[in-house]
Amino acid sequence: MGSRMGRRVVQLANLPIKLLMPNSFTNIREIAIKTIPSASKIEIKRVLESLYGFQIEKVQTLNMEGKKKKRGGLFIAKPDYKKAYVTLQNPLSISRDLYPKT
Repeated sequence: MGSRMGRRVVQLANLPIKLLMPNSFTNIREIAIKTIPSASKIEIKRVLESLYGFQIEKVQTLNMEGKKKKRGGLFIAKPDYKKAYVTLQNPLSISRDLYPKT
């Protein structure tokens, strides 16, 4: 029998990742990412390193509960998600054009 990670098949393309709005657009050392609750720190790190070419120092995660509203007699809930704070080894700069003005 192998280790736990040895038995698990990781499909990198199936891990949805959404970049949350950064505070500044130059010299970014930490980025916030929203993903599915079952994603692990290792999976998040592998996806960012292989698909986007980031050099990652550490990953910290939070399990977030979706917002709930009461409509009539029913509760309507948004899905739960995982928020990951990723610390980069090299600072990153992104274009302001990626985020529309609201």
